[in-house]
Amino acid sequence: MSEEKRNAALTLEGNIDKKDFTRFAMFDAFVRRKAWRNPLLFALILCAFAAVCFAGREGRDQAVLIGSVLLGVGLLLPLVWFGLFAAAVRRQAKANGLSRGRAQYFVTLLQDRVQVEKGKESAAYAWEDIYMAYRVRGCIYLYVNASRAFLLPACEKTDRAWEVICEHLPEGKRQNRLR
Repeated sequence: MSEEKRNAALTLEGNIDKKDFTRFAMFDAFVRRKAWRNPLLFALILCAFAAVCFAGREGRDQAVLIGSVLLGVGLLLPLVWFGLFAAAVRRQAKANGLSRGRAQYFVTLLQDRVQVEKGKESAAYAWEDIYMAYRVRGCIYLYVNASRAFLLPACEKTDRAWEVICEHLPEGKRQNRLR
């Protein structure tokens, strides 16, 4: 590849739809931040207490009732939490009016920085300040810090964009999850 082509800017549109946003939210919460651990730990602890109640029920009239309540709460509350999370993601996607036909922002990968433009707003991020990049099926998630990411849905430039990202970010700051 020629040096001129390698140094050329690569601009990608952030055409995000509800499906892209939902997949990102699930990835961010459950894969990257591992938010599933606390509800699971809560469920395991309450189920263990319920098992203790069921095991020690001889001579205790209320042991089965208490064990049933603990088991119900231990299973129901995490399910409610996951349901509320999914509903919040759907509400947020709807409120943002996400659709494939409209670009929410433009991300330009340059030799020395990543340039993001949204309407009249513009921000630049030096490559060394980029937090992390993930390549997943159908999208690249480019985190400029621990709490802000730009989604680059799959297009004809996706492979080249990932090459540029790999050229500028060390292996510890990028993950290809297509494998």
